[in-house]
Amino acid sequence: MTVKKFRLIIFFIPILAGLILFLLAKKKQEIIEIEKRSTPYTVEYVKNLIYNSSFELGRGNEPSGWMSEIKGDEVYLERDVIEKFDGKFSASITSNNPSAKSNWFQDIHQFPKEKKFILYGAIKTYYADSAFLRIEVYDTLGNLRSFNSTEILTGTNDWKVYTCAVIVEKDAKKIRVKCVLNGKGSAWFDDVELVAVRYEERDYPFWWKYWTRQFQK
Repeated sequence: MTVKKFRLIIFFIPILAGLILFLLAKKKQEIIEIEKRSTPYTVEYVKNLIYNSSFELGRGNEPSGWMSEIKGDEVYLERDVIEKFDGKFSASITSNNPSAKSNWFQDIHQFPKEKKFILYGAIKTYYADSAFLRIEVYDTLGNLRSFNSTEILTGTNDWKVYTCAVIVEKDAKKIRVKCVLNGKGSAWFDDVELVAVRYEERDYPFWWKYWTRQFQK
């Protein structure tokens, strides 16, 4: 091998190595972008926006941060130390009135705007006519702008986590979260949480919701 050829090879080795590194970096970035696009959603506010979501805080049958709304007689709302999904307490509603409408609710005034909100929580029922979680969004004039509910449960169901989502626009003033029992039966609610995510019309797998909630445990 002549000296000229050797010098030529030495000259091209750094260029070839640089080209390989450039291609590898480009491929890595492509992989990252693919992973970003395949992610169900990007959580911006991992903090749960609901205060006392597990009903652990309170005095007697009144959980701190929650209010009760009852339409009808023979309806009983309390904190339950026997039936619970997690922790020491749950919130329960028991009704002997088939026409009654009752719920635990909490109003949220500090929240990000123009986001999708995911509401999820655990529910258990016993001979219930209709039990579910509900999220309502109100504007500055007090008008109901949007709402959504989890699956409506009837009859007897063991503990299971249910979820729903709603878009919160820039004119939103208040979010109200409800734990609802309509009609007769009993329902228990626990670990009711609300998180804001990027605005994307996608379905969210169960494992992703639980992964996000671990940040604020």
